[in-house]
Amino acid sequence: MLEDQVAFLLQRYLGNYVRGLNKEALKISVWNGDVELKNMQLQPEALNALKLPVKVKAGFLGSVKLKVPWSRLGQDPVLVYLDGIFLLAEPATQVKGRTEDAVQEAKKKRVREMEMKLLERAQQFKLEVNKSWMGSLINTIIGNLKLSISDIHIRYEDLESNPGHPFAAGITLGKLLAMTVDDSGKESFVTGVSLECIKKAVELDQLALYLDSDTSPWHLDKPWEDLLPSEWGQVFRFGTKDGRPADGFMKIHSYLLQPVTGHAKYSKVQPKEPANSGQPLQKATVNLDDVTICLSKDGYRDMLKLADNFAAFNQRLKYAHYRPLESVKSNSRAWWKYAYKVISDQIKRASGKLSWEQVLRYASLRKRYIPLYASLLKSDPNRATVDDNKEIEEMDHELDMELILQWRMLAHKFVKQSLESDLYSMKQKAKKSWWSFGRNTQGVRGESESEQFNFSDEDWEQLNKLIGYKEGDMEQSVIISEKADTLHTYLEVHMKHNASKLVDHGGRECVAELSCDDLDCFIKLYPETKVFDMKLGSYRLSSPSGLLAESATAFDSLVGVFRYKPFDAKVDWSMFAKASPCYMTYLKDSIDAIIEFFESNSAVSQKVALETAAAVQVLFNHACPDTWWVTCSK
Repeated sequence: MLEDQVAFLLQRYLGNYVRGLNKEALKISVWNGDVELKNMQLQPEALNALKLPVKVKAGFLGSVKLKVPWSRLGQDPVLVYLDGIFLLAEPATQVKGRTEDAVQEAKKKRVREMEMKLLERAQQFKLEVNKSWMGSLINTIIGNLKLSISDIHIRYEDLESNPGHPFAAGITLGKLLAMTVDDSGKESFVTGVSLECIKKAVELDQLALYLDSDTSPWHLDKPWEDLLPSEWGQVFRFGTKDGRPADGFMKIHSYLLQPVTGHAKYSKVQPKEPANSGQPLQKATVNLDDVTICLSKDGYRDMLKLADNFAAFNQRLKYAHYRPLESVKSNSRAWWKYAYKVISDQIKRASGKLSWEQVLRYASLRKRYIPLYASLLKSDPNRATVDDNKEIEEMDHELDMELILQWRMLAHKFVKQSLESDLYSMKQKAKKSWWSFGRNTQGVRGESESEQFNFSDEDWEQLNKLIGYKEGDMEQSVIISEKADTLHTYLEVHMKHNASKLVDHGGRECVAELSCDDLDCFIKLYPETKVFDMKLGSYRLSSPSGLLAESATAFDSLVGVFRYKPFDAKVDWSMFAKASPCYMTYLKDSIDAIIEFFESNSAVSQKVALETAAAVQVLFNHACPDTWWVTCSK
């Protein structure tokens, strides 16, 4: 049973990313407890989940190893190793005209994805304690999972965003290791009651981001699919030369984020009752040695051009169903009609006005839509969405996605309340039934599980003790009501040293550098309240001409606290800031060089500027619709 589940999950997730996955061989490997997949090609759809206008040009997965100790499951950890993941991506911003049927199918898929995301987000506001036997076993396996990821390189090459100035961006990772540890930080295996508080240790090595401007894309004389495994590593380490993998570094990367090394600790508790406001349900502490961000003038130019290109793509995609299938030369009249329809639609959406006929029509559709969708959901509680009903599809055809999602979420809420009411009634009836006086040891696990595992009662008792499961806990699975001061997540980030640099002339000249020591950030997430706390030890702003600013103290030179919906004040948000004395020097040449750095690349499209301004306005309107409050001290 568990073997089938593991094989199914591997097929489901790996199958979407790699080619030629042998399902039968994979299932046999899972049954043997040792899965090893080597030298697999990645599919072009591997980046579709990012929802970005990019596609996979070439991809390679060096090794995937999964070790499942079936004979000692619940006593030894499950080991997962990923090594040698190489992926090369390129833009996919060309939009072709689409038929109305294709547009409706894409709309249907998009609505389904957004509906699932909204449902997942709604579940985060309530904590469900999973006390089933299978849930306890899975918690034991996941709680002791050991993960190792090494040698990752994902590269994006762009020839179209900034014509005449091709660039490449990428992310590299040396190694990431995560394991279960005890209170002293040593690797351990937890079972039973210890699973109520899981502790993980994470080690990060050589995480970096780069942006190479004015660089030619990699080129090979033979297809990427014909590369040998060793050649894949050679290309993604050194690049290409004369159509072949290079033997040495052709060009040193221009790093946006220079290689970062650090470690982290993570802990999570399983609440049995409403959590204490002082103890977080999950806590993470991240320690980073040195974090340096470096932005070049050419890199800044390429980033603006990339944002402009993506914004234009989103605009074209939005009106793809109006876009003619013919070229401009062959049918210019159709393209003028296309421009008229797009502008008319934009004016209509901007006005936000509806006629009385439209209001009555939407009211009638709402009266039909919500009860019908709710009844379809309730008829089959196992499915999360409904996308196979003709009447629903006909109504969706004339509705906007925002309205469809709003009505569907109302239907989900109605169904949830109805099912909770039915479940409560069933439990009340069960308490009065004579069946509740009998002891059924197979009721939770099921007869099929007992037959498949062929365990005796003593074996089951020992296994249940190991995974922390108790008979009868299934009936005690409840949804815990949260208090406003329940601390969900507590995150600490400590940086010994971090710096931000502006460089010019291919990274050879430094325009300005901000260097900081002992930066500490603290984030607290409650059901509604969000708190961000920051402390900075010391800072120093310098330029080639001299020192521009420097803190007078080596600790708490800058302290700030931002609270969204604070407990102690009837405001939407509050901010407190405290700055210690500092020394400043006005150097005109340095200030002019910093201003010129950003002004020289200010050629950003009106669309990007409007989208950015709209996002900022929505953020502030959401944070403080009526009032705001800021406190500041010297």
